[in-house]
Amino acid sequence: LILGGPRRATLDTEIWRFAVQRLEFDTAAALALLQLLCVLILVVGATLWQRRRQVAERLRTDTARRVRGHADRALLAGTLGVAAVVVGLPLAMLVERSVRSGGAYTLENYRRLGQGGERLQALFVSPLAAIRHSLEFAATATGIATIGGLLVALAVSGRRRRGAAALEGAFLMPLGTSAVILGFGMLLVLDRPPLDLRLSWWLVPIAHALIGMPFVIRSVTPALAAVSPRLREAAATLGARPARVRREVDLPLALRGLAVGAGFAFAVSLGEFGATAFVVRPERPTVPIAIFRLLGRPGEAAFGQAMAMSVILLAMTAAAVLLIDRLRPAGAADF
Repeated sequence: LILGGPRRATLDTEIWRFAVQRLEFDTAAALALLQLLCVLILVVGATLWQRRRQVAERLRTDTARRVRGHADRALLAGTLGVAAVVVGLPLAMLVERSVRSGGAYTLENYRRLGQGGERLQALFVSPLAAIRHSLEFAATATGIATIGGLLVALAVSGRRRRGAAALEGAFLMPLGTSAVILGFGMLLVLDRPPLDLRLSWWLVPIAHALIGMPFVIRSVTPALAAVSPRLREAAATLGARPARVRREVDLPLALRGLAVGAGFAFAVSLGEFGATAFVVRPERPTVPIAIFRLLGRPGEAAFGQAMAMSVILLAMTAAAVLLIDRLRPAGAADF
């Protein structure tokens, strides 16, 4: 929507335009089905290819080693150089633009974000209110995703039932399905009683939770699978019921993985745009929605505020990622 423009439209952007701007839901639904079909073909093809080439092996995390020799130094320098240009330079330019206004470097763009709760016509609320909405939605979505992901992980871990793989696959679908399709589907399904949630505050956290739940499942399931069966057997021998075994053996050992999954869900919710663009109310925009609206307005002030809000979103997401890295178990590379 921002980088491509009309001449480089994708299926996601066209689904959004037909559904939100033109209100042609039939065309948007046809494009959504086309995208789902393409994703399904790719997933089935990749699965079949993987099964044919699958070999029995034990996955392990690569351990860090010292840089030795000119070849290692050249490879390291090249990697850092590419990362600096591709990742570091755009972020540095974003920060630089956020502190530049009127041809001089100043914090005016940040001051405008909190000038007495000033409401911008493009946002319906103050920029600080958009930040508050993002944090509220992210916290609620993280709670829903954490509880739901834990229950799914407990249901599928350590069991060889036919329905376990199907259950896990169903909840992992948002990883391979566009968030735009998820938001469009919720807009169509949850529009009539008894599930008319179009005006509900909960619609955005539910959408974010569905997107974040796969991260919780993929973080907790390996931790539960790594629990030694002997621990469960010992607890059962001492008279513990299955529910107590889960509560006092499995959950403490999977707690760190659960925290990592919750961190992923929180970070994903903060930056989510595709599904939010369909289900968010105009008076409750999130930070990504506010940035998109500000970039659509003319004038240097709106552009500067968009840059400042982008830096704030970057800081919040970076804090969540750093927390995830601190909580991630050493040597874990399951996600």
